[in-house]
Amino acid sequence: ATGRVVAVADLHGDWDHAVDILRASGLAEVLREGDEGPEGRPPTGAGPPLGRFRGAHWIGGDATLVQTGDIVDRGDFARDLYALFAELRRQAPASGGRVVNLVGNHELLNLMGDLRYVSKGDVEIFGGKDLRRAAWKPDGEVGRQIVEEFEPFAVVEGTLLVHAGLLPEDAALGPEALRAALREALAEAAAGGQERSRLLKSHGPFWVRQFATGAEGTVCPQLDETLRLVGASRMIVGHTQVDEGRVKVRCGGKMLMADTIISKNGYPECWRDGSMRKEGCAASRSYVEIRNGSAVAVMLTKVREDGTAEHMEETPIPIGEMLKQEL
Repeated sequence: ATGRVVAVADLHGDWDHAVDILRASGLAEVLREGDEGPEGRPPTGAGPPLGRFRGAHWIGGDATLVQTGDIVDRGDFARDLYALFAELRRQAPASGGRVVNLVGNHELLNLMGDLRYVSKGDVEIFGGKDLRRAAWKPDGEVGRQIVEEFEPFAVVEGTLLVHAGLLPEDAALGPEALRAALREALAEAAAGGQERSRLLKSHGPFWVRQFATGAEGTVCPQLDETLRLVGASRMIVGHTQVDEGRVKVRCGGKMLMADTIISKNGYPECWRDGSMRKEGCAASRSYVEIRNGSAVAVMLTKVREDGTAEHMEETPIPIGEMLKQEL
């Protein structure tokens, strides 16, 4: 039997919602403030104490968890989230599980010192601007993880997971050569603060929007070619927000857009009552699960005080012929 695959999109610094999703999906028990555990030391044991992280236990067995990038910016708790995912990456293999963190465009921005989306609270949790800058260097607390341990994309159980999308011309390099080229480009960008490689630019896998916004008649054949080249049957992305706050299906189920504006900490306006009418956006805590090759979108509609899900809405997403309504 194949293990479960759980994909979680952009978290943008929202500790509480990230923990809600990890608990509801049965992947991790996350210690709360006051629970027994290490006093929130960062992975290196250095630096000021963390804001929320006190420890965690992987309970997902042989499942694979893929976070599709953009842990940082807008919200306040990125440093805690990087520590949490580092701990889960360390623990999961002991029970046959795996935790994969993908690079998003906001990881790239921060590696290169572009801090325009960083919140005041985020800087405080890192211990101030200087300590934050040091943490994002290629040998720093967070920068080292991203350059050495994060993946630019992943293919798991026949599903391609990537932050923004993958064009056929990049997929044509082949998965191994593409991964090596992207890792090299990221290391260079982190060291020098410039994205010289075209792979890091607007049509690369961390930024491209055409799969999400282009006409299906144009983009679905491109997607088919990408999927053929990487040996997958569907692609899951974050990056481009779904303003309705629900996982969006394109290309007859071959593409799932999973960024449902999970971060209330980063986008409070989309979480207020009547936000669709007033702000043009609605939001939800959601994830996509692959079970025996079939995709299901899961939305947490009610969460109890202890973080367990009281109600979860599941929507199966079969792969069918191309949907005609968006041509």
